[in-house]
Amino acid sequence: MNDRAAWQEQADENADSRLIEITNPEFRTLTISGARTGVRLEKIFWQALDELSNDAGQKRTRFVSQIVEAANNLDINATGAIRSTTVDLLLREVERLRPLAQISSMVGLLQAGPAPAFALDQRKRLVQSNPEFLRYLRSVAGSPGAVADAAQLSMERPLDSLFKDLPAGQTTECGISIRSGNRERRTTARILMVPPAPAKVLVGYILS
Repeated sequence: MNDRAAWQEQADENADSRLIEITNPEFRTLTISGARTGVRLEKIFWQALDELSNDAGQKRTRFVSQIVEAANNLDINATGAIRSTTVDLLLREVERLRPLAQISSMVGLLQAGPAPAFALDQRKRLVQSNPEFLRYLRSVAGSPGAVADAAQLSMERPLDSLFKDLPAGQTTECGISIRSGNRERRTTARILMVPPAPAKVLVGYILS
């Protein structure tokens, strides 16, 4: 068996183990309208309900009880109502967060930043920069006609290493060199890996 086949087999085994884990049914007893009621759900639903109730600032028991009470009033199956409500709330959260997961939206935020900022992709191409970066570049070049596309940015840490080791959404500081024409300046930038994972673009904010 070659390495790729072995890796795929391991991935399949991990997926099977995860599926068994999340579909394992668990029983909980709740007090609803003064009466004790048993609810049986897959483990993954209880985990999701923990997160949703925490976000709502409620105890899980109270959160689930509200769903069951509403289902009883509408003559809807309580377990089905819990599952459906859980999925509905999670889908709403996905929709709310979707714009933040768009690289173009995240990179676009650097335009409003007060510090010189730039965005690089994995091929070391300059994807975006803000007006402050252009002014910084012109000070490096000593020329009011310098343009961002002509700048050469070099990281003290290999770019491949940054993309590999720094998780999306995390930051680190890294020395950089900016060259424009025959002039060069060394400085430090705070590097942010743009979500979602795996990051395909990093944003750098020049610190000095």
